[in-house]
Amino acid sequence: MKRETLYVTIFNGTKVPFEEFEKWSPRKQLMNGDHPIHHVKWGLNHADKMSEIVKAQYQAGTRIDNWNYGKRNGQSVAVMTPAGEFETLKGATTFYKIDLATLKEWIESRPNEFYYINPLSAEEIHKLRPGKRAVITPAGKFETINSAARHYKISPRTMKTWIRTMRTEEFKYA
Repeated sequence: MKRETLYVTIFNGTKVPFEEFEKWSPRKQLMNGDHPIHHVKWGLNHADKMSEIVKAQYQAGTRIDNWNYGKRNGQSVAVMTPAGEFETLKGATTFYKIDLATLKEWIESRPNEFYYINPLSAEEIHKLRPGKRAVITPAGKFETINSAARHYKISPRTMKTWIRTMRTEEFKYA
C-alpha cells in the first residue's frame, strides 16, 4: 500500500513535505506558520519610529553592535600588501591612508606587492554584488533601490526590508 505524502502550507503559500517540516527547528516552524507578524501592515511612520529607537540606543550606549562588519561580513576580502596581510580592504586603506579606488588600482598595477588573498571568481563576484535592481512601488517603478529609498525618504536597508518581508504586496523587485 502506497503511503500518502502530507504537506504543510507555510505563510507564503509554499507547500512543504511534512517530513521536511518536522526537521525544522521550533522557531523556524513558528515563523513560517501563521505567525502574527505576517498580518501586520507596516506604515511609513514605522521606519521613522525604528530609526529613533536605534538612535536613542546608540546615544545611551545600549545598542548591541555585533553586526557583520569587517572580516565577519561575507563580502569582505583579505588583501596582502608589502606591510603584511589585512583582513579587509578597509583595513589596508586605513593603514596606507588612501581611498578604495587607489588600493584597487595598486592591486591591478602592482600584483606582486598588492593582491587578494583568496580572489573571487567572476561568478562569485556577481552573486555577492548583483548590481542595480529595479523596484516597483506604489509611486511607480524606480531603476534602483537607492532611488526608491530616496523617494520615500528612508534608507536603502529599510527599502530592502520592505521588499523582502514587511510590505511585500506594495514593494517588489521588478
